[in-house]
Amino acid sequence: MKKAISLILSIPLIFLFDNKVQAQPVESSYDRTKLVLVKGDNNNSCSFMSADLLERAADIVQGLLSVTPLDNEQQVRYKMRFAPDQPNAHNPLEWTALAQRNYTKAVVYFSNNAVTRRTFTMAINYNQPNQKQCLWEVRQPSQRLEADPSVSQ
Repeated sequence: MKKAISLILSIPLIFLFDNKVQAQPVESSYDRTKLVLVKGDNNNSCSFMSADLLERAADIVQGLLSVTPLDNEQQVRYKMRFAPDQPNAHNPLEWTALAQRNYTKAVVYFSNNAVTRRTFTMAINYNQPNQKQCLWEVRQPSQRLEADPSVSQ
């Protein structure tokens, strides 16, 4: 029994002191693709969801974050891992879901067979008098964080 316990305890030490393990570079918040609130439900804020929580918890958002501006439609379909709502390649790819009273919609826009924009809309109490909805956009590190002129405030 003691041998088994000591073997189990020694395994993490082997990995801890292994010289072959390379340190991963630290990624700053300025270097990574991020989800930015474009229109909130409450004075430019989203009262029911944060970008951090969406990025960690929503598979569809993780897919949107992995898509790059150079990706074509096939690459986007592969990275998203979900079937889009419509098969027409001349339109943006869209994914929608309705679960109880929660609504989500992800959209990837294209121009010249390359991604131009990625958005994610989330609503709670969908189609109810107390509906709250927030629109997010995926931004590359080089993009300025400015309001989207196509969204009415």
